[in-house]
Amino acid sequence: MRMAPQLTWRSLTLALLCVVLLRAEGSLAGGGCRARGKCSCLLHKSTHLTRLMAKQAEDLLTTYIASQGDFSDLFCKLPVSDVPRAEIVGQGTLERLRSVCATLGLFRHHVVVVTEEQENLQDPENPLLARLQGTQTYITNLAASIAAVLQTLHPNEPTEAAAPHPYAPGHARNVFQQKIYGCAVLTGHRDFLLHVLLELKDLRANGHACMSRT
Repeated sequence: MRMAPQLTWRSLTLALLCVVLLRAEGSLAGGGCRARGKCSCLLHKSTHLTRLMAKQAEDLLTTYIASQGDFSDLFCKLPVSDVPRAEIVGQGTLERLRSVCATLGLFRHHVVVVTEEQENLQDPENPLLARLQGTQTYITNLAASIAAVLQTLHPNEPTEAAAPHPYAPGHARNVFQQKIYGCAVLTGHRDFLLHVLLELKDLRANGHACMSRT
């Protein structure tokens, strides 16, 4: 299915911005962060990466729906029970950032499954497939970035919460079920990133979180 020129251009722009930001990770975590204060710099970087990923997640969902053929609008209206909840749990910065990292890991597992299923359904040249692959990388980088913030804020605490059980599909899904599942995963992924963005903005707005760690 041919993507609209506006959608393709917007997706390409977001992808290029993500590449630039991810390539800058080393400098931000190194000398640049030391110059500004490591904690504040890492938090700034994580916030901007999350904002960019949230925009890309919206674009990915639009591309996904456009690639599903007839009745695609219906796929996102049906409930799916085994998709992670798009929420952050816990009390205090330590628990909540641990929750973010753990839930990002869960969503990455689900995006991997969606990618594998869509590879069997889509033409190999469909840009959706490359965007799904890229999303896996972005999730990994964001989890690492937030883990670095967590380590800076709480250097004597492990960054990992109790390891969640990895996702394993319980049974084979037919094509219709795969399309519903994929939309539920990508919708949840987008919504969760918006929650993460608000969480990081609150940390930056409070200011005191990094005052003793700069």
